[in-house]
Amino acid sequence: MTRAEEYRHLAKSVRVRAAREESPILRAEWENLAEGYVRLAEQTEASEQLDTVYDPIVGILPVKINRTIQ
Repeated sequence: MTRAEEYRHLAKSVRVRAAREESPILRAEWENLAEGYVRLAEQTEASEQLDTVYDPIVGILPVKINRTIQ
């Protein structure tokens, strides 16, 4: 199962929970959470298509350059 599929599965589970909720406020919050999971799935798919990798420390650590001395 891909990460996007996992997020969609979570969204489905949360929507089932929302459907059983009696409180309209809590039902809305469960639905908001489900929508967040759907957005994460979409973002994950988009980033996979671009072949990007998020690395939060890029630019923070010094880059080592291997040079061959001739």
